[in-house]
Amino acid sequence: MNKKYSNLIEKLQKTLEDPEVKSNEELNDTLTSYKNKLENGKEYRLVCTKLTNAITTYLRHNNFKAPKSVLDLYNGIAKGASEYRGIASFITWF
Repeated sequence: MNKKYSNLIEKLQKTLEDPEVKSNEELNDTLTSYKNKLENGKEYRLVCTKLTNAITTYLRHNNFKAPKSVLDLYNGIAKGASEYRGIASFITWF
């Protein structure tokens, strides 16, 4: 497993250890499922993209409120997700 995978798994684990996340079943389940996907070798940028989408959906349904650790996680992976979206968009257009 390369460094970016292990870094993201570490960030997810740290976020899952946040008491606010532990007490929120929806966030806990969502983050755990993406951590498991990474541990099972799913493509990094695809996981980042889907995870940012899941966090965005959570924010919309919860009046744009989430624990700080979740927002920090989102900000840390947003670049990888936007790169993936850009590549997919480029391929679609051409």
